[in-house]
Amino acid sequence: MSLAEAPSPSPSSSSGSDDFAALLDSELELASGADSAFPGDPSSAFPAATDDEDEDEDEDEDPEVEAVEQNGTKRRRVEEQLQDQGTSVRPDKIPTGASKNVQVEACPHPGYFGGLCFRCGKPQDEENVSGVAFGYIHKGLRLGTSEIDRLRGADLKNLLRERKLVLILDLDHTLINSTKLQDISSAEKDLGIQTAASKDDPNRSIFSLDSMQMLTKLRPFVREFLKEASNMFEMYIYTMGDKAYAIEIAKLLDPSNIYFPSKVISNSDCTQRHQKGLDVILGAESVAVILDDTEYVWQKHKENLILMERYHFFASSCRQFGFGVRSLSESMQDERESDGALATVLDVLKRIHSIFFDLAVETDLSSQDVRQVIKAVRKEILQGCKIVFSRVFPNNTRPQEQMLWKMAEHLGAVCSTDVDSSVTHVVTVDLGTEKARWGVANKKFLVHPRWIEAANFRWHRQPEEDFPVTAPKEKSRDIDNAVAGKKETSKDKEKETMKGKEENAAAGQKETMKDKEENTVADQKETGNDETNVAGQEKDGAKENAVATSTTGLVRGMEIQLLLLSVRAGPGF
Repeated sequence: MSLAEAPSPSPSSSSGSDDFAALLDSELELASGADSAFPGDPSSAFPAATDDEDEDEDEDEDPEVEAVEQNGTKRRRVEEQLQDQGTSVRPDKIPTGASKNVQVEACPHPGYFGGLCFRCGKPQDEENVSGVAFGYIHKGLRLGTSEIDRLRGADLKNLLRERKLVLILDLDHTLINSTKLQDISSAEKDLGIQTAASKDDPNRSIFSLDSMQMLTKLRPFVREFLKEASNMFEMYIYTMGDKAYAIEIAKLLDPSNIYFPSKVISNSDCTQRHQKGLDVILGAESVAVILDDTEYVWQKHKENLILMERYHFFASSCRQFGFGVRSLSESMQDERESDGALATVLDVLKRIHSIFFDLAVETDLSSQDVRQVIKAVRKEILQGCKIVFSRVFPNNTRPQEQMLWKMAEHLGAVCSTDVDSSVTHVVTVDLGTEKARWGVANKKFLVHPRWIEAANFRWHRQPEEDFPVTAPKEKSRDIDNAVAGKKETSKDKEKETMKGKEENAAAGQKETMKDKEENTVADQKETGNDETNVAGQEKDGAKENAVATSTTGLVRGMEIQLLLLSVRAGPGF
């Protein structure tokens, strides 16, 4: 059976909220079996008795009694359902079996199923389509704003009672890495990567998606991550990939359908092009945590986001993002489970979860906001560090507006443009700057800008010695010495000595001036390069997400990853 023909999940398991599942069950049942409670459906009203029927009243007494009893049961069910929805219904407005002039309060149309209101059965107005589609829960399901708010409120109470939050998980480069078979490199073919994906080994981490002509590699520690995270979170998958692809990956990650029952969201479920949003999540924003490798797609929810270090296993992934290096698969290496990206972020999630619920002792739990907890935990990373930047930002810009400056502040560091005794770190790419020399003389940490970026990815302060600043290259004097030597050989000893001294002195002066000019030019070039690097990281993420054309910033990110992987590289697949 193809993915398109796969049956939709039953309504009883169609939501992350038990309240919503029960609601949908009852209302779908009412729509199909209890429509007699609402006007406008000719088949729902019992016909009035005629003169002929009066003559046969005794003969038809039992069927009529049975019909009245059935209608009474339906009336009670409708009354109970409407009361649950907060709609007041008076007994005299509930229809009886023989009444056609029924008065019922107007249906607020809380949602639609298959184009029909699942409370009153009225078709949806095609010219005024409101609400949000939840096709990933059930095909054809659309809920109105008030109903979504009601369900989120009920879901929030259930979650907090169970001491759980909501976790939204991206797929590609966060939990997995996939490649098309046609994009496999010759080195990967020689290593037998397709054979490894085809083995019938329950412990393998590489899988072949034959129907899609693809290979998928699970990120190390992903199964343990999902198992532990499920104890703290109600989890969703949210990917920009196609629905069929998302369902196949969900089967690999959750073969028993324990973690993501009807919680797999794909690009067709998004309400805005090239953007992900929490509007399609039946969970409150105040308890939602997002794990994703791309910040741009969460423009409205950056405070909920924990940015993940990208997972590049296949060679095609490295090529896609413009990295001219051997991939992990080609090197027969991988992230170590013990301290890889998922193990690291799991520790962060545990801390966030603990703080969120521990604070409930002092404050009302329902008033807690996980976004404030994320912000507070992030600020602990570089707390106590005071940073001065040297030759990192363009000269014609305000440092306070630069991405790296803002990142350091978000991590809890204090940033300054001037040096003083309280400075702890000088961030630079050149040991020859005045501030760098001051840092060396005063025994301050000199680190590469990647040190801040790595702390942002890894959620803890990184060892400064892992991010050294290389010394500037010494200028060669061979050419000047050679010229001076040729001039010396054409003179007699006495004149040669005097003239040599004068020429050496003149050459030294020229050389000093030349060095200054070269240093100035080099500084300007380096500043321009830094500007390109910084600007690259702030480029439009839509291109990065769709076709990965913005590579300048990504190179810097990949340098962090390669450095970390070189230290933490584990055994191959």
